Amino acid sequence: MTSGRRGPPPELARVRRVSVVDSLVEEMTRKILGGDWPPGTALPSLRHFAASAGVSMLTVREAVRTLQARGWVETRQGVGTFVLEPSAARFVPWQLGASDVAEYRELVEAREAVESTVIELAARRRTAAELAVLTDLVDRMAAASTDRDRFLEADAEFHVALAEAAHNRILLRSMLAIRVPLRRLMADRLLEELTEHGDLSRSWEDHRTIASAVRTGTPEPGCAALARIAARAWSYVDSTLPGLPSRGPGNRTPEDDAGR
Repeated sequence: MTSGRRGPPPELARVRRVSVVDSLVEEMTRKILGGDWPPGTALPSLRHFAASAGVSMLTVREAVRTLQARGWVETRQGVGTFVLEPSAARFVPWQLGASDVAEYRELVEAREAVESTVIELAARRRTAAELAVLTDLVDRMAAASTDRDRFLEADAEFHVALAEAAHNRILLRSMLAIRVPLRRLMADRLLEELTEHGDLSRSWEDHRTIASAVRTGTPEPGCAALARIAARAWSYVDSTLPGLPSRGPGNRTPEDDAGR
């Protein structure tokens, strides 16, 4: 484990508002790889980062979680977030291109399988504070129902907060890994929904249902809402990323049927 080197808090240049989380992740990665933030560097608070980069704390939190998923930093409970030794950064999530149709479908499938369990556990294990975070994020989504980028930030944070409420570190790490390639897919799908329907109320309603299921301790409605979210992702992949037969009833495999 690194020593927790401290010094003047690292600063960030102000980033462009287009793809702001991705821009922030890219800049932070460059600082780590370039040696500006050597191993053991303690990252400043979310508030300080947000002020120096000119973005919201939610955006900074999203960027830090992406770096955690990639193995570049670690967060120590009650201590802070630190840059890891290069040898410790072993895990780099896969990246998907526009033609990787089969893997996008597997990604949606894996996400639904993992997050169904997350919802069931969160409904039993969540704390009042964790429920308050989920409720706040649902409210943020409601306020951003016509703003794809702001909605996406709150959406991504919601699913990590949900995984944290499940109190299972393996599931949390799985969600962190899945969400990196999933982000591009969801950004494009939300833009399509916004264009077709004028707002993102369908997605907001499903997230509100998941939060309500966690609050009441009844995971079934939440899992049903997750299935609707996944169905829209399936539809988007099949219609926008052609290359394989659609995942319709006529194209089911024996493995699909065995898993039902």
